[in-house]
Amino acid sequence: MATYSPEASIARAINRVLAAEREAADAIAAAQREAEAVIEAARTERRRLLERARSRATRIHAAAQMRLERSLGNLERGAASPGIDLSTLDELTHQAVARLARRLTSAGHEPS
Repeated sequence: MATYSPEASIARAINRVLAAEREAADAIAAAQREAEAVIEAARTERRRLLERARSRATRIHAAAQMRLERSLGNLERGAASPGIDLSTLDELTHQAVARLARRLTSAGHEPS
């Protein structure tokens, strides 16, 4: 029969503590790896969204520039407005801005 030894009991307790510390360190390392993966995925998504926003802004700018040049050409050729008053123009401007805001903020919109 084994006799009780305080040193052996202490050694077993220390070994249990060391094993628990190793398990905790392994769990912390795993959590850090997972956190780094989540952060990298978020960075990738951010880059994708920024590129998409830049692309949209470039296309919208080009389209607006084309319309502006066309309008300026009409003005230079002396084309008169078709009798639209200032309040109608103001309303049309507000509607255009609202449509543009919807297009820029909608997730599924890809202008051609």
